Amino acid sequence: MLMWQLWCALLCILWFYFLWTRRRFYLLAFKIPGSLGYPIIGKALDFNRENLLQKISSYVDKFGSIQMAWLGPIPGLIVSDPQTLQDILTSPHCVNKSVVYKAFDISIGDSLLSLEDPRWSLHRKSLNPAFGHKMLLSFVPIFNSETAHLMESLDTLVDNGKVDLIPLLQSFILRIAIQTTMGGDVKSNGNIKNNKLLQSFHCALEAIADICISPWLANKTIRQLLGKEREFAKSVLEIRRFIRALVETNLAKDTTAPALSQDKNMYLNLATDLWKRGIFSFEDVKSESIAIVFGALETTSNTVAYTLMLLAMFPKYQEKVFEEILALFPRTGDFEVSYADTQQMVFLDLILNESMRLLPPIPIVGRHTSQDVKLSNGVVIPKGLQILINIFHLHRSKEIWGSDAETFNPDRFLPRHIQDKHPYAYMPFLKGIRSCIGWRYGLISAKVTKKHTEYRQQGHEAPTCPEPKPRTLDTEHGTERGTEDNRTFSPQSTELTFY
Repeated sequence: MLMWQLWCALLCILWFYFLWTRRRFYLLAFKIPGSLGYPIIGKALDFNRENLLQKISSYVDKFGSIQMAWLGPIPGLIVSDPQTLQDILTSPHCVNKSVVYKAFDISIGDSLLSLEDPRWSLHRKSLNPAFGHKMLLSFVPIFNSETAHLMESLDTLVDNGKVDLIPLLQSFILRIAIQTTMGGDVKSNGNIKNNKLLQSFHCALEAIADICISPWLANKTIRQLLGKEREFAKSVLEIRRFIRALVETNLAKDTTAPALSQDKNMYLNLATDLWKRGIFSFEDVKSESIAIVFGALETTSNTVAYTLMLLAMFPKYQEKVFEEILALFPRTGDFEVSYADTQQMVFLDLILNESMRLLPPIPIVGRHTSQDVKLSNGVVIPKGLQILINIFHLHRSKEIWGSDAETFNPDRFLPRHIQDKHPYAYMPFLKGIRSCIGWRYGLISAKVTKKHTEYRQQGHEAPTCPEPKPRTLDTEHGTERGTEDNRTFSPQSTELTFY
């Protein structure tokens, strides 16, 4: 009997000690509104991949743009207030990613997607030249060539009814990503031609999203019991084999011939050079190579797909885009786009910005505090707090964008309308210390793609191409309400991606 009393007393002491170590989180809950949920599990049962954005939307309506939430025993802050986001994203103590990014460690390994400081800073600084201005210029011919290949694929879909364009666009972006960052040959590689590699990436991305929402799936045994491990492990293995082959091919090249400075700055070349100098491990080279393809594949393909969908839904804006493109390329069959051309596509800029506002490629981003962070409003965020950066609802805030915030209107990005907005009110690729390394890459590739698709769709094709036929554009990834001029988009209009 005495032993049981001692054990109970010990458990009580440990429990109170646990609560005491988390006292600052509980005190913060008294300062910031939110829903505590159930004991131990918090609000974990409320969330799944299908309803996450809708649930958060209901919380934003109820508690505002800064709120507390508990995912199991893990305290979190959900933020869509621009000033608070600026405080967080510019703080050196909010650089590290949230615990949910463990999913990337399992599937990719340590990379820019999930590394913690100071290793992240070292990797980011070392790999920045891969997306410098000169390298971006060298990518444009590849963008043009692969977009021409995409147009041929789209021609085969004419009069075939409803088609989900996401897989086709992902294949297109995958080919571009491998060529521009890895220098890989996409024409002779069977895994690319038969879409086996794309299927592996897609399976891995699906598993990553599941683990982010359901952290218990990070445990391999649980995944095995639920029947989720076999396909996931097979896909990861296929991706790693493919990337390893590219790395080994790169290392086997004759290094005696002098390389162009441009070639030295190719992503894979930079990574292998860092390995040779002892800065990266061989695992770092493979992980970073996989990560950059992951990032380009999901975000750029979604941006292009959503923009195509929106322009199809709003033909008056599509016509304006075509008029701008026709002014820049008046000659029939002039399909080559230069970097200078992309800088003159002013209205297309408005279209892309509004598309990424309404349907952001990265709707939610996670961070956690490595030290206390004091916000502009005087509230101190304690060390160890998880933070969800709610870009989706930031971009749809009626306080920022007006009563028509859920309506597609590219004119809202005209200088006279955007100049008074908070600098952190719009950030499709994040801002601050840990912004997206390839955001310029994504925008240029999207512009080149849109030029070709719009030019072809309007019937101004090269003489060697077949006569244009009416196209039906459909997507399974969005829902809309209302008439053409005032259609609004519900929270399920975008897929869930964590970066």
